[in-house]
Amino acid sequence: MDEQLTNALIAAGQADKNAEKYLEDLSQQNYGELMRALAQEIGNESKGFVSRQMACLYIKNTLAAQSSAVQKEKHERWKSLPAPLRAECKQNIMAAMRSSSNPDLPHFVAVAAAEIGVVELPYREWDDLVGNLMQNVTAAEAHEKIKIASLECLGYICDRIVDVEELIGTIPELDSTIVDQMLTTIVDAVQPGRPDDLRYSALQALKNSLLFVRKNMDNKQERDFIMSAICEACKHQQPRIRVLAFQCVDTVAEYYYEVLQDYMTNIYQLTTEVIQNDSSEDSKSSAIEVWNTLSEMESALIEEERDAAEMGAHLSRPPCPRYVQAAMEHLVPLLTKLLTLQNEDDEDDTQNLQDTSATCIELISQTVEAQIVPFVMPYVTNNISSENWRERDAAIVAFMAILDGPSTADVGQYVDQSIQVMLQSFQDNNVVVRGSAVHCVRKICAHHLSGLSADRLNSILNAVDQKLTDRPSIAAPACSAIYEICQGLKQVDPPPTNILSAGLVQLITHLMSVTDRPDSSEHNIRVVAMSAACAVIQASAMDVNKVFADLLPAIVQRLEAALAQQVVSNDDKEFKAQLIGQLSALIQTLYQRMDKADVLPQTDRVMTCLLQALNVRNAADEVFMAISAVVSNLEEDFAKYAESFVPALLQGLGSLELTNLCLICTGGVVDLCGGLGSLIQPFADSIMEAMFNIIRDVSVHRDVKPAVISCFGDMAMAIGAAYQPYMQLTMMLLMQASQQQAPADNEDMIAFINKLRCAVLEAYSGILVGLAEGGAIDGFFPNLPNVLTFLSQLATDSTKDETVLAKSVTLLGDIGHEMGARPEVKQQLTQTYVAQLIREALSSPNETIRADSQWAAQVVENAVKS
Repeated sequence: MDEQLTNALIAAGQADKNAEKYLEDLSQQNYGELMRALAQEIGNESKGFVSRQMACLYIKNTLAAQSSAVQKEKHERWKSLPAPLRAECKQNIMAAMRSSSNPDLPHFVAVAAAEIGVVELPYREWDDLVGNLMQNVTAAEAHEKIKIASLECLGYICDRIVDVEELIGTIPELDSTIVDQMLTTIVDAVQPGRPDDLRYSALQALKNSLLFVRKNMDNKQERDFIMSAICEACKHQQPRIRVLAFQCVDTVAEYYYEVLQDYMTNIYQLTTEVIQNDSSEDSKSSAIEVWNTLSEMESALIEEERDAAEMGAHLSRPPCPRYVQAAMEHLVPLLTKLLTLQNEDDEDDTQNLQDTSATCIELISQTVEAQIVPFVMPYVTNNISSENWRERDAAIVAFMAILDGPSTADVGQYVDQSIQVMLQSFQDNNVVVRGSAVHCVRKICAHHLSGLSADRLNSILNAVDQKLTDRPSIAAPACSAIYEICQGLKQVDPPPTNILSAGLVQLITHLMSVTDRPDSSEHNIRVVAMSAACAVIQASAMDVNKVFADLLPAIVQRLEAALAQQVVSNDDKEFKAQLIGQLSALIQTLYQRMDKADVLPQTDRVMTCLLQALNVRNAADEVFMAISAVVSNLEEDFAKYAESFVPALLQGLGSLELTNLCLICTGGVVDLCGGLGSLIQPFADSIMEAMFNIIRDVSVHRDVKPAVISCFGDMAMAIGAAYQPYMQLTMMLLMQASQQQAPADNEDMIAFINKLRCAVLEAYSGILVGLAEGGAIDGFFPNLPNVLTFLSQLATDSTKDETVLAKSVTLLGDIGHEMGARPEVKQQLTQTYVAQLIREALSSPNETIRADSQWAAQVVENAVKS
């Protein structure tokens, strides 16, 4: 195998399919022997660099994965190998890392060693790995490449352990002695006096390690040592080291914000010095990023404090120290100075200092809100009419950056005054200024539309409409501005008329023309134009309904043409799929907006196209949503298309690896149940089987299962008594789902469990009401004890959210309404947990929950008294 393996590795490095298959076959046939052979290849000094490099990467790839299930499988496969075989592999790998015969090899060996370390270190295996790496770094005689590779290995271990834990859930903590050794080795190599390359690698390793050394960071003495090393590196003469050091500060700010107080003076001085005086743009950007993170952290804390104050709750933590607010007076002027460092070419989308600074001002604005206005508006006023285009543009960008923070009441006067200036800037002789002005108007429409008069809105609409024929970099934000205006105008019930009515035909015509431009793929203008056209339809008034009757056939004609397009290249295929998806979205919007009588004449043609479009890869999501809109519009009249559509729906439900498609198809089932009602019964067996399969499959993304569980209730509501054959399996699955618990310290899992509980409660309510309406309520009664046990558990569960509370009380109301006359049910409704849930809902700050709970309380009271 020796020579053949070497040749296969070399060939695999050149993407040779036969070589890749040979290696995969070896892995399947005898994984352990392949690992042994690869480790021997790595440790064999007589072998060439390429085969040894590829052996390192192959080991890494056999242990790393992107999905939870595959990652667990790969780790278990390695751990199942005999200990002596694994020891032999590790010995060869570590020997290769210490080899200086090829200075480029240790880097790749570090990758392989780290991946094995990630598997074994949490389980107290390969305990001498970190000690050996530490020795490599500190040994005076070791080649610098070996020291760097050893630090890289430590950094990779830290980085990958965090990744793996996020992927597969909790893994055992590393032994504190091991963590201490790793951190000591890394921080020591960061210290002044170490070679620059070594120091750089140590900083990268330190950045990776910061995510899981909380115990060390909680110790002030250790934290001071770490922060001292990082802050010293921020002053290094090499920009790349300064950049990485500030990235470490950024990571500390994100993960250890609560302990920053002792270091903020130093952080402020280091960052502002670099922002003001550093010659390296990368260094400036990395220093600014620290303030971005601080702003985001403080925005979240301040929002939390506001929510707590509104609910009269007490927070256990100290108030937000508001470092950003304290620094703003001196920091913002430094940032505005950098706004003139924009790219000269508006088509150059490389990140520049203007982008970075504007983002920081925007985040500061979101944190301090109206308090930023006095520090930005003088700059805007002084530069908006400058003869220098860079200063004019910088003024527009500065104003745009604060629009997402202050309320309309605080900044409205400036917004109103700015409109005329911005619309004049649409005609600026510099394309960058024109583009920024259009972007600024878009943002005004997104955040402060309520502060604009109808005349101002008409002026904006006319101006951005004219910009639809401009170059892509300007046409795109013009489309977005139209979209934002329409989002602001949209109402649940369309008004008799609005400002869109007079020019609606022209506006939609121009937006559709944008999609026909030969440069429509640039700056995503085809997508934003289609989105804007959908928004125009959604926001339109009643007086333009007749326009849509003419528009629908035109859109269908475009879809027919798109389906007929010949595909030659992958670009053609992608363009076709995107276009079909966008046209389907337009059809969806029209069916949501139009009356049934107006769409019926076109629906045969529409459904023919949409069913054909389901065969176009990468367009299925939008097509399914369009069909759902057709179902909702036609209701029972959709029955004629159901036989053709349901097989495609079942195929979508079976695409378990495509989470979004699976969710959309589940929504499609909900729409079919609501639209067809009992007419869905001929398809119920196949649909229910598909949904049961989703719940059983462990590989399905967790977000899909709550949607499917809730759908059981929709099916029962649709078919009534005919749901009884599915009751046994349904109730078993619901009981299992209701028993799921989340760790008290895992907010993400708590949120998911609440989502799951909501789905279970919705399913119970739907099944109960469906069976009752079908005269088969007796089929629910044997399951009532499990349902009531679930509700009693929820009554005392402090982690339930308001939605769970609301649906719990609704279910109690349904039980009282449908079964309250039964003595055994009546007795259960007098239990303490029932009163506790209703009382909690009645005192909710949410008006809707209070109203629903009043209904449930009355139903329960009537049932008990009857």
